[in-house]
Amino acid sequence: MLTSFNEIDHPIYTFHDHIYHIFRNIFYYDLQFYDEQKLVHRDFRSCVNSSKKRLLNPLKEIVILYHQLPYLEKLKLQEALVINNDISIFNDCTRDLISFKEIHPSISNKLKVFFESLWSDYPQNNEIEDKFGTVKDHYDKLIHEDNFDFLICPFCGLNKFEPSEALYREEYDHLLAKASYPFVAVNFKLLFPCCKKCNQQEKKKKDPLYEIIDPLYKEIKTRRLAHYPYDPSIKLDFLSIQIILKNQYNNENLKTLLKYVEWDIKILRNEVHDDRDEAWDEIYGIKRQFSEHLKSLQNYCFSELILEYKTNIKPFDDFSKDYITRLKTQINYVPMGIVRYIYFTFIFSIPDIEEKLQQVIAT
Repeated sequence: MLTSFNEIDHPIYTFHDHIYHIFRNIFYYDLQFYDEQKLVHRDFRSCVNSSKKRLLNPLKEIVILYHQLPYLEKLKLQEALVINNDISIFNDCTRDLISFKEIHPSISNKLKVFFESLWSDYPQNNEIEDKFGTVKDHYDKLIHEDNFDFLICPFCGLNKFEPSEALYREEYDHLLAKASYPFVAVNFKLLFPCCKKCNQQEKKKKDPLYEIIDPLYKEIKTRRLAHYPYDPSIKLDFLSIQIILKNQYNNENLKTLLKYVEWDIKILRNEVHDDRDEAWDEIYGIKRQFSEHLKSLQNYCFSELILEYKTNIKPFDDFSKDYITRLKTQINYVPMGIVRYIYFTFIFSIPDIEEKLQQVIAT
């Protein structure tokens, strides 16, 4: 990620807390039949009773199914509730999440349908909306200019975000797929808005916490670290994305340099490698996307540089520093701003670049 979101206070988080509370009590009391007094917090009971199709009736079935489970299967379900909602797993590879596939078949599908419906049908009724708010309201507060200084998707850094004042909002991405993991569907600590390209074309159903190590056998996975979007250490100021040339460039092809030499992209945080960036790159195709846009935009960017340089009256060091500073401030607000910043940082790092620019102008 380019930058993290700033956490906000919002009643929508309490909706998940109430669902979590119900399942914790289902596991604790292990009842034969549904008992509202023992299972549901008093502040949430009217919501459950007013939503029979989505809440009350499914919960009654789940209570019975859980009670009938073998003891070890009950323990696995209890562990899934806790670990699948534990934010620390993003920075801890020693523990594995528990998927629906690992849950006893007598209850896994019922849980899957229940939690997916909670997300797709939220809010189920006016009372829930009044108590916990809407997703749009959460979105508006999360990315409001007073809380978030980006107009660009922080997952890719390339595409514009719908502003909080817009009629519509960006889609929310389940960091942990609701179709794969129980108990996470309405946990807004694991739900974040991202641009449509990131959500629909790049991430899709990829798992940030597991890497497929053999594409032919998709069940063979290994745990990995990943960025948690509320982590305050994820800041643009700490990020460095560099173009690394693999061979010599030709001065005559400076305008289209990146099309005629081999090169790679290096991602650093505080000038060191961060394992979490590997997951970021794999899930959202970061290096590939940046490379594609760098090749596409370099002619335009180089022509822009020549026009600016022709009218420059500053010493070249001041000119280049001011240019980079201006571009960096645009990353937050201008689509492709990060690509332009990477490109010009690379161009100004070329040895004797001022002399080479003069040669280009002279020809």
